[in-house]
Amino acid sequence: MSALTPLYLLGLLAVAAPIVFHLIRRAPKGEVPFSSLIFLSPSPPRLTRRSRLDNLWLLLLRAAALSLLAFAFARPFLREAASWTLPEDAPRRTAILIDTSASLRRGDLWARAKAAARRVVEDCGPTEELAILAFDRTERPVLTFRESSTLTAPQRRAVALARIDALEPTWASTDLGQALVDAVAAVEEVADSSDRSARMPRRIVLVSDLQQGGRLDALGEFEWPTDVELDLKAVADDASNAGLRRLAGSVEGSEAGPAAEPRVRVFNDAASSRDRFILHWTGSDGKKLGDPVDAYVPPGESRVVRIPRPEGGQAPQSIVLTGDSAPFDNALHVLDEPREEATVRFLGDDRPDDPNGLLFYLMRVFIDTPRRTVKVVAQSPNAPIAADPAHPVRLAVLAGETTPENARRLRDLARTGSTLLYVAARPGSGETLGTLLASPPRPIEETRSKRDALISEIAFDHPLFAPFAAPQYSDFTRVHFWKHRKVREDLLAPEGEKPPRARVIARFEDGDPAVLEAPVERGYVVVMASGWSPDDSQLARSSKFVPLMMAMLDRRDVRPFEAEERTVGDRIVLPAPKDPKHGLSVRKPSGATVNLAPGVTTFDQADEPGIYTVTGADVPRSFAVNLDPSESKTTAWNVESLEQFGCRLASAERKTMDREQQRQMHNAELEGRQKMWRWLILATLGILIVETGLAGRLARPRQSQNQNQPEGPSS
Repeated sequence: MSALTPLYLLGLLAVAAPIVFHLIRRAPKGEVPFSSLIFLSPSPPRLTRRSRLDNLWLLLLRAAALSLLAFAFARPFLREAASWTLPEDAPRRTAILIDTSASLRRGDLWARAKAAARRVVEDCGPTEELAILAFDRTERPVLTFRESSTLTAPQRRAVALARIDALEPTWASTDLGQALVDAVAAVEEVADSSDRSARMPRRIVLVSDLQQGGRLDALGEFEWPTDVELDLKAVADDASNAGLRRLAGSVEGSEAGPAAEPRVRVFNDAASSRDRFILHWTGSDGKKLGDPVDAYVPPGESRVVRIPRPEGGQAPQSIVLTGDSAPFDNALHVLDEPREEATVRFLGDDRPDDPNGLLFYLMRVFIDTPRRTVKVVAQSPNAPIAADPAHPVRLAVLAGETTPENARRLRDLARTGSTLLYVAARPGSGETLGTLLASPPRPIEETRSKRDALISEIAFDHPLFAPFAAPQYSDFTRVHFWKHRKVREDLLAPEGEKPPRARVIARFEDGDPAVLEAPVERGYVVVMASGWSPDDSQLARSSKFVPLMMAMLDRRDVRPFEAEERTVGDRIVLPAPKDPKHGLSVRKPSGATVNLAPGVTTFDQADEPGIYTVTGADVPRSFAVNLDPSESKTTAWNVESLEQFGCRLASAERKTMDREQQRQMHNAELEGRQKMWRWLILATLGILIVETGLAGRLARPRQSQNQNQPEGPSS
């Protein structure tokens, strides 16, 4: 027999109290009444024995009551109902989380990481539930709990070891926090197979280099479960590391051009023993180009270095850093695309210097950038539109009516992918708009409202208004429209017609359409019911005008590769295919080709650094993908950093404590099932009832004897 709370057995010392009370009693046995005592001197009775126990049965009952009460509070139970000790192969649920990010490519880290994962699998008991997860910037299952449960112990071990051997490190970055959150979800979401599963120990074994480039943001708002422990199997490399990244906006000035010197930032590990490195260009064949550049970077610091481009010959594609002991992150792929020339054609009678016209503000919206020049070409709406293949029109702005021939030419531009903006600057017959939309002409009338109008309904999911979707930019209440024209809503397709002929993407507060858009094969026709001249509205002088016009220019972005930096794993937006019936093809740096389905314009398989080439668009396009610079921060996290996020780390002392806690839980379960204390309490109450009756019975004869004694003679 054992006790759940044995300290209460100290209450057995209270048994001494009745014994002491019985021993210290000094009263004589009997009394003799006498008439008068005034002539006698007092003389106390002499006791024949110093200590004597009276009413032995009463004493035993009281001692038994106290003893049973002490045993009841100690909560005894019989250990024979279950085994005392917990077996070493007790059921346990384990998820092995293996880091496969690019930083594991250093030295022999990957071989050591796989060896550590194999040892964990080999140490798993036959009753242990096992799952294997791999992670870099995302988590992916290697062996799930569901699949593991269908295998016998030898099969599970063989399958787990084989799949660990098949793993290879990727080129992606590390999101350690999200991987830990996903691993906790994996061990918590498994259905319990028995009543004892709810108390099954759960642990996550993390095999990683714990490099500081790994993000821990996901742990900030996550509450780590108290019954899930994190067992770290860290692998470390004593060699130092240096990395580099291209600075955003490294091409300075609008006239910098491809010959400008790009700037790169070289950073060195704090524990590095090296401080001098060499930078040089390489071509597509990996050969060095141009003169090398020395870089002095002290440990723990970074330096910005300019790399002159090699003159003539092969075009450079990469900047390579030499002198580093870990070369996995020492290549920076740079692909400078030719500067784009975009043409905006304006058809209207406005003069460029007239602040009351549309052209005055339109010419000041589009400015040249290092990657694009925009040229605004103005002409009379009645002058023929001359085709210029060398300078295709990206955006055509038409203010009012034009000739039928020009209207047909503008529609042909939309078919080839241009965007047409029709501004209803004045009332008209609507012949031009009918030609642009291939619909019957609808008169455009001036509204008769005497008060200004505001835009109240906006489709912020549309590309034209997507730049204003954030709450801090979505307020259009300060843009007043003094005049606007009524564009007939019968421009819209009948209900159920697909594709729709036009869509209202913004309305005035009176319900009239403010902005409409209609797709025309590869391009679009956008209709504005009011202009931006000061006589019509405040649009040109508001902060909404420039982003809106830039969205018009980029409505069909034929050149999407304008991002300064793309890293492995990013989703790449591709240009529209030349033939919508055929998809694009992307050739990876390794030479493999990925064929995309028709209509797919995003690429999610940028899984290695290098130069990618897209075919199937208007012209072949290329883009560069680099390693995430965070992977170069190879200094390991301090273990306390994980504890600060609430992770319950495993240790030898904690394992001993956990086994003791399991033992206590096992004892509590046995005691809770047996509940012997209830019977002890009932026995105590029964003894107290007997003791009370016995004590009363022993007291009655003495009272009766006293009452029957005859009175003595009077004095």
